[in-house]
Amino acid sequence: MAVRKRGNKWFVDLYLPNGERYRKMVGTKKQAEEVEKRIEIEILEGKWSLRDKEMTFGELLPEYFEYSKASKAQSTYSNDKYRIEAHLLPYFGETSLKEIKPQMLDKYKAERVREGASNNTVNHELVCLSHIMKMAIRWRYVEHNPVSSVEKMKIPKRPPRFLSLEEIDRLLEASRESHIYPILMTAIHTGLRKSELLNLKWSDLDFDQCTITVQPKEDWNTKNYKSRTISLTPALYETLQGHWRQCAQLRIKSEYVFTYQGKRIKRGIRDSLRTAVYVRYNKSGSHALFVKMDLTA
Repeated sequence: MAVRKRGNKWFVDLYLPNGERYRKMVGTKKQAEEVEKRIEIEILEGKWSLRDKEMTFGELLPEYFEYSKASKAQSTYSNDKYRIEAHLLPYFGETSLKEIKPQMLDKYKAERVREGASNNTVNHELVCLSHIMKMAIRWRYVEHNPVSSVEKMKIPKRPPRFLSLEEIDRLLEASRESHIYPILMTAIHTGLRKSELLNLKWSDLDFDQCTITVQPKEDWNTKNYKSRTISLTPALYETLQGHWRQCAQLRIKSEYVFTYQGKRIKRGIRDSLRTAVYVRYNKSGSHALFVKMDLTA
């Protein structure tokens, strides 16, 4: 339920337990809150019930996708949509929402593991399914979320792997002539997440103040939806200044800081990192340096 203000008018905007959307314009905030409270009392008195329609999982998805696209970051929406269409829909599509039980979910987990899915992948799919069922409860299609009774797959906890100073020097030296060098320098000197690096725009850099501002974008949000400002170290300042001048010389017009052949880098740089390191060290007969970082995940 929600009381909202649009312009100078107050609205009550909510979904009723029977699935209908209730929207009413009222004069003041106090009047809107009174209407909301009255409806809450009526629900407690049992004057509303679940929708009569026996909806299947597949039939719910258009409504869920519409909500998800409007409410989530584009990247989150795209990832969830893939999980749903590739795995959840084929398995649960024809099943009534009320018939999705914990036992069925345990069988789904086992089948996905047999197909070769990792425990982490299965857990992500369960989280996605759980959110769908929560929205089904909100929209009054079901009363309970069966996913809440299902145990997540166990994920072995490994201690984080930190690079030594020697490894950092070798990594930077190996990638110095590559397009990934400015990315690695920024990652090492700021600790930015991969998504934060790849969504960094030139407008986020202030060379006069020597700062980077990590902030939400129209199609992407920071982890906590908040902005933060980080100071540039002298070495990073010099690297990004040089990177900016090089982009200008090459007439690269992208608004994003990190590009490849003039185009924004949207995914990780695992292959580029592996190639740079392999070529640099294996040609001399030394062992290649492979380092797994969040940046390459």
